[in-house]
Amino acid sequence: MADEILNEGAAKPAALPEGIYLETKKNIIGTGSTAKVAEYRNFWATLKVSEVVMEMVLLDDTFGLTGIREKFPTEVVSGPNWLYVEQGEKKYRQLKQKLEQMLAPPAPKAPAKKPAAPSSKKSGWWTK
Repeated sequence: MADEILNEGAAKPAALPEGIYLETKKNIIGTGSTAKVAEYRNFWATLKVSEVVMEMVLLDDTFGLTGIREKFPTEVVSGPNWLYVEQGEKKYRQLKQKLEQMLAPPAPKAPAKKPAAPSSKKSGWWTK
């Protein structure tokens, strides 16, 4: 009974909003005295959002879709290296239709046509 009370009182994890997120990573480039810390910044658009996993698509430098899809746990996306970009809502609305097309099942392919059978009748200057 105590477990039921604890489970009922536990807060359900809040789903993160759909939109554009900025991921920052720091890495060391070089070795020894030439080593430098570089910061990488990647923008991601959400494709699917659930309480556990977010499926995202990497954006290029002009906020276009690159086609690279990744799944991230929501606890990682809600961490300190990720930032929801509120200013990106207008751009996300523009990307939304393309993102939905990525989720749509592929259209069935038409069966390939057989090439016409070669003619057994020989013709041309070499057959005379």
